[in-house]
Amino acid sequence: GTNWTQVNNFTHVYFFAVSGTNIFAGTAWNGVFLSTNNGTTWTQVNTGLANTVVTSLVVSGANIFAGIGNNNDLGIGGVYLSTNSGTNWTQTGLTNVGVSSITVSGTNIFAGTVNRGVYFLKNNGTY
Repeated sequence: GTNWTQVNNFTHVYFFAVSGTNIFAGTAWNGVFLSTNNGTTWTQVNTGLANTVVTSLVVSGANIFAGIGNNNDLGIGGVYLSTNSGTNWTQTGLTNVGVSSITVSGTNIFAGTVNRGVYFLKNNGTY
């Protein structure tokens, strides 16, 4: 930990998630970035995100969940899902609520929200 090297030019990075060799960075204003080469280069992967205030990221199997916070300029938050390494995102059934954190327990997803409590998604959303 003696020598650190800057590997990007985007700011306000709040969360990282790792899926295989992919590293995802969730940012406060610019959505999600993906690196497939250990952080040497980064690509913005926001297709389908209605709001780019990413407050949390979590990987569960092949699924990546992004918690989106409230932002008056960019819209209301919720939870978005990508099944293709961030190429496309779709909103899950949790909408119109600011999400502050997401975690995984087995195949169950928990989302902590702003002023609305905790929500639970069973079996990665498949029943």
